[in-house]
Amino acid sequence: MAQETRQRLPRTPLLFLSGTVLIWGTGYWPTEVATEHAPVLQITGLRLAAGAVVLLLAVPLMGARLPRGHLAAWALFTGLLMAGLFQWGLTEAIALAGPGNGAVIINTNPLMVLVLAWIFLREHLSMLNILGLLAGFGGVVLMVSSQLGGEYETRDLLLGCAIALISGLGWAGGVLILRTLANRDEGVDMIGFTAAQYAVASVLFLPLAFAVDGTSSTDWASGGFWASMMWIGPAAAFGVLFFFLALERLAAAKTSSALFLVPAVAVIVEIVRGNAPGALVLAGMFVTVIGVALAVVPREQLAAVVPFVRRRLRGGAAGG
Repeated sequence: MAQETRQRLPRTPLLFLSGTVLIWGTGYWPTEVATEHAPVLQITGLRLAAGAVVLLLAVPLMGARLPRGHLAAWALFTGLLMAGLFQWGLTEAIALAGPGNGAVIINTNPLMVLVLAWIFLREHLSMLNILGLLAGFGGVVLMVSSQLGGEYETRDLLLGCAIALISGLGWAGGVLILRTLANRDEGVDMIGFTAAQYAVASVLFLPLAFAVDGTSSTDWASGGFWASMMWIGPAAAFGVLFFFLALERLAAAKTSSALFLVPAVAVIVEIVRGNAPGALVLAGMFVTVIGVALAVVPREQLAAVVPFVRRRLRGGAAGG
């Protein structure tokens, strides 16, 4: 019955993928709002617990299965990296350096995957990968350096950016472990595996948050706090489900490559909110996002963009 329900879902992968990009891309502002009402560790524990509930309920409904044996042990370890460390670092980076900076820097993790895979798995880096790496990290340097002494305290800005990079590195390490498990054809069910990751991380972080911060440090009566938590908790977990539903219907490279749009959406949200960054900062963000796109988007997809752009330019010239 669960498998039949899963098969009756819409077959349009772009619909699911668009949902993931929009949910995740619009989650940075609510995270900033939440940090105004609660400590970062408290927010992390609550969002992990809410996400775990949604994902665990989805396991039987989606015909998925939880990992067992040594896969369960890997889920525990990678859950601390990809769910616990990542969500804490994301929240802390936004609190210190702002939604735009946090979104752009933490989403450079595909670049870190490339570097780690080259170092530890001896995977080949193409010239396009190298160009993407140089552009991505060069954009980060431009983005951060042009803000020193500006809106954010220099210490907070640098610390937030460093935490974002470390969290992205943890995510990248978890991705390499999952890639290795998948290459061994061990039958990893990604929905069940991710549900286990969130469950493990929430079991650690939620009690730790209450032990460290207690309950008085959180504004439990704030409607803004709960609205934000609903978006970055349960709604973000639905973004995870949408991603894996798209992954079932599209090649992995195509599905993952679309995620470079997530920080772009976050920056657009900040501009709409009236928090438009300066020209140099915006240029650094743009170069970083383009660098990630060059590094992760399959070459055939990039090649398909060129004729489209040419047609648009010719059409514009003709119209002028």
